[in-house]
Amino acid sequence: MALAAVVAMATMLVAGCGGGGPSDAVRLGLFLNVTHGPALIGLQKEMAQGLAGLPVEEQVFASGPEEVSALLGGSLDAGYLGPGPYVLAESRAPGRLRLLAGVVTGGQAMVARERSGIRTVADLAGKRVAVPSHGNTQDLTLRLLLDSAGLRADDQGGDVEVVPVKNSALPEALKQDVVDAALAPAPYGERLVAEGVAVPVPAIDRQIAAWRIPATILVATEEFARANPEATAALVKANAEAVARARRDRLAVARRFNARLSESTGKEIDEKVLLASLAAMTPTTDIAPGAMARMVRAAEISGYSGGPVSPAALVPRPG
Repeated sequence: MALAAVVAMATMLVAGCGGGGPSDAVRLGLFLNVTHGPALIGLQKEMAQGLAGLPVEEQVFASGPEEVSALLGGSLDAGYLGPGPYVLAESRAPGRLRLLAGVVTGGQAMVARERSGIRTVADLAGKRVAVPSHGNTQDLTLRLLLDSAGLRADDQGGDVEVVPVKNSALPEALKQDVVDAALAPAPYGERLVAEGVAVPVPAIDRQIAAWRIPATILVATEEFARANPEATAALVKANAEAVARARRDRLAVARRFNARLSESTGKEIDEKVLLASLAAMTPTTDIAPGAMARMVRAAEISGYSGGPVSPAALVPRPG
């Protein structure tokens, strides 16, 4: 699969890299999602003056698999991403990345076309469901949902078609009946509902919420963490402070996200929609017991896994 090829190639690249000495900057990856809100506001304050004397160089990515490729390929030192891509990387390149902390729990929602008839996971049979990309956290969460109802994706011999659709393209994909439903990261699912393009699927959302899957985690390359322990410790501390601030002040997160979105696209999302999506997630450095193991199970179900993942890799190791 394309994802496997990307990760395998990145593994070969990093295996051939030398170095490992102290860095002169922290190259930090993130997404333009409200689930990365602590990173967005943290870059304004907690990380603005650098980390243990190292300036922070931000890089924005469109998906977790892309960011993992940059981490393993040596062009990125640390990053905010979903647990799915991290688990897949660990299954194919064990020990190359280090889980530092949780960031946000929740932050993904199932929406569907109003006349799709989708009310429960069982109703996804024979339907087309959008996810942002193959191998990302929404894709793996969808595989868990299907497995819970005895269903399978089409690439696993089942009849549920899993369709990669960029978040920005979801409105048209639903309007044109390209897909019947979408498992989307915040705030894109909430936006589709607010704009009347789709309706929420509460029963499925409750099932996802019960699993307490992180939307965002913080990782670093093992090479960077070993060579730069003070900067790594400073990153963990700055993240904890930004997470606490995001928990206290949703409005700050919403406004910073909109400012960044406007810089990137010239558009903004209604502030009420952003605040509603933020209310449905929890900024926290903790990771619920068993949540990461669910991602490992999803990787196995999907056929994406390259091998066993050590339980030790599923627990934050900040130092």
